[in-house]
Amino acid sequence: MVKLDIISGFLGAGKTTFANMLLRHYINYGFRPVYIVNEFGQIGLDAEIIKADGFDAVEIEGGCICCTLKDDIGAALTKVIEAFSPTNIVFEPSGIFIFDNFAEILKEPQLQGKCEVQNVFTVVDCLNFIKSQAMFGSFIYNQIKNASLILLSKLEKTKHDVEEIICDVKNINPGAFIMSKIWSEWGDEDFLALLSNKTIPQMEHHARHHNSLQSFTAKPEKQFTQDKIDRFLACCQSGAFGDLCRVKGVVKTDKRPILLNIAMTDVTLTEFTGASEQSLTFIGQTINEREIRFFLDTQ
Repeated sequence: MVKLDIISGFLGAGKTTFANMLLRHYINYGFRPVYIVNEFGQIGLDAEIIKADGFDAVEIEGGCICCTLKDDIGAALTKVIEAFSPTNIVFEPSGIFIFDNFAEILKEPQLQGKCEVQNVFTVVDCLNFIKSQAMFGSFIYNQIKNASLILLSKLEKTKHDVEEIICDVKNINPGAFIMSKIWSEWGDEDFLALLSNKTIPQMEHHARHHNSLQSFTAKPEKQFTQDKIDRFLACCQSGAFGDLCRVKGVVKTDKRPILLNIAMTDVTLTEFTGASEQSLTFIGQTINEREIRFFLDTQ
């Protein structure tokens, strides 16, 4: 029976980073993991990131499996099990995933006796927790409520009272195991402690769907200078490109490709070693496509 780990968390919380850590842990202990990611936007960048680190990865693009792509995840799980014969599947749904009907997907005939949930993780972004909870509370609540293992991310960046965040999380899900340690400091003993907590919660079915969020993907033709990157970031955070909560993609400079990651107030730029064309996905309550296209085409 293939063991399935679900890694949920709001947009930009750090799910892919944790998935990479978990995959490496499984490899080190002799398991055969495969990573499946469901992108809300139109590009499979997270799969490219995982593949660049040497792991098998499968992507499901163009929507969210909890509503528009329900049939795709059942087919993807079946295909992965047949093609790779994994011991473990690490599944990262989109950042606006809700658990409604997901339990029913796993009951489909083609998955019976082949796949079962082992762990349900939720990554809580401490840096953006207060703002994201205020703006998208139902997503945050649903993901925390349905987790058995909760991981606090970006502890090294946040100035918020972490104990207050832990208290809020416990009020939503008092039975969950909470890991509140900076990720770069984790060792094998932390993973073993985390994975020894096997309680799988009953998935609740009362969250709203995410028709209030829009997604737009642009593929710039012109390369980026450092000045252009700086002005682009300023436009994203000033509201010139719309009311955005997530921007992610790869841009090319004359030196190297850059992985650009924006999650509300958190901005990260890193060198990207995977093979990918220039592409940027924007997710928000409103998106000013005209202004974005004008900036990318003329600047």
